[in-house]
Amino acid sequence: MLDDLIDNVALDVPDAPRATIRSALARASREFCTEADAWVTEEGPVIYGAATDYPLMVAPAGEALRIVSLTMDGQTVTQGERFEQVSPTEIVFHRTPSENVISGRLACRPKRGDMPPNEVLSRWGEPIGDGARWRLLLMPQVWRDPELATYYERRFLAGITDAKQQSRLGYARGGARVNMRRFI
Repeated sequence: MLDDLIDNVALDVPDAPRATIRSALARASREFCTEADAWVTEEGPVIYGAATDYPLMVAPAGEALRIVSLTMDGQTVTQGERFEQVSPTEIVFHRTPSENVISGRLACRPKRGDMPPNEVLSRWGEPIGDGARWRLLLMPQVWRDPELATYYERRFLAGITDAKQQSRLGYARGGARVNMRRFI
């Protein structure tokens, strides 16, 4: 998957070395996942030591960003209901949980220089590639093209907006319903 993405980006910057393209893709994917909650994992426990004074948030892969939801006492809860996430690594419970290890859904981003899993790349590879093209086309190299870079920047930002919308719609707990006024 990554090789295909590198080859796809190389079409617009043919003189760029593959390592430079891979680095630009890693940077773009990190920024994309940070801004859009594009990588949400449900693998394994999210919080260890929940019943202690210093609960530890752990991502099974990558870096933890935001808790989407937790499963506490058999119920799925979101931020504000029974806990607050004050920073990417710090969580405060409104009351001490009965369990010490808590599972849930966690938004992650790749560590610096790493790539997200193939599921994320297959779903969001095109806008991530646009972000890499944007950065590469601004570099002071023979392939520099600021006008084309602006085009890819817009596409990258539009991809982030789409991913944000998808994550908001996909993780919604319900919608507002409006009753129609009666016709008299």
